[in-house]
Amino acid sequence: MKKLIVIVLGVALIVGLSYMALNLKSNSKATDISLIAFAVEDTSTVNKIEIYDSYTDQNFSVSRNDEGIWVGENGECIQQNIIQMMLETMNKITLKGYVPQSAMANMKKRLMANHKTVKIYQNGKWAKTWYVGHSTQDHMGTHMLLETPDIKSDNPVIMGMKGFYGILEPRFFADARRFACIGLFSYKSSDLKQVEVINRVVPDKSYLIEINSPDDISVTTNGKPVQNINKDNLTFYLNGFENVNFNQPNFTLSPAQIDSIKASTPDYELNITAKQSSYNLDLYRRLDPEYDKKDTLAYDQDYLWGVKSDGDLVRVQYYSVGPLIQGKTVFVNEFITIE
Repeated sequence: MKKLIVIVLGVALIVGLSYMALNLKSNSKATDISLIAFAVEDTSTVNKIEIYDSYTDQNFSVSRNDEGIWVGENGECIQQNIIQMMLETMNKITLKGYVPQSAMANMKKRLMANHKTVKIYQNGKWAKTWYVGHSTQDHMGTHMLLETPDIKSDNPVIMGMKGFYGILEPRFFADARRFACIGLFSYKSSDLKQVEVINRVVPDKSYLIEINSPDDISVTTNGKPVQNINKDNLTFYLNGFENVNFNQPNFTLSPAQIDSIKASTPDYELNITAKQSSYNLDLYRRLDPEYDKKDTLAYDQDYLWGVKSDGDLVRVQYYSVGPLIQGKTVFVNEFITIE
């Protein structure tokens, strides 16, 4: 009888321990999954993102307006492709691995000292916060922490993104300048009334285009008619005033340097008069930072400084505005006489 009791108790103990083990495993799995649930399955419900950079002590937020367009904190225009990149990251983020226990304390200290806080709202409510830290040594993963209304992780994990090889931290930033729309102006040729280019580098290449109608266009330089106009090329030139952008805001010049540039005479002026508005763009050549006196080209061949109509100084790619300020090379036939 005692033997039977011992057997029954033994079986009961085994069953009880097995149940507890399964229950602990199940709870542990649920907890582990919740602590790595960074992904947002339906990014169409995301309508606000707040970003804070602990290193620069900057913060910036974007939100989706009633028309479905993402705007800045004051409703200003921002680049939609930047937000789409962030939303893609939110949707495709995936676990790459766990931090070794031996390195956990150091990783936590580094992440808390320098990280990006990305607060995600869905349908107007806070859904989760990412703490985006530094990369792994191989630059194939990013140390991150997750917080939701229900849980907050204490231990960083290594996250990556499906179909992407690299680090996630550069995809999130809080510098408002990097979000700003980069449009300079956009005019259809049918809206243009006058285009004036003042070229102080080569004054003979200055010109004034006056457009009365598609068939009545005059081009002059210093008040004198320009000969040998190629009408097809002139039409092509005037079509180039649509969707003209700058390269990036100023990230390098100090306020004093900006004031010095603005106080100087522009190398080029582009003055546009259209039916409903006008636009004036002052352009300045940039000294090549790698210029050597042995070289013949002292100026940057890729970029110019531009002062927009609103007074902001930006970096302009020569590829974008070069054809507009060097128009005579486009629409004037240069005849070469061989003796």
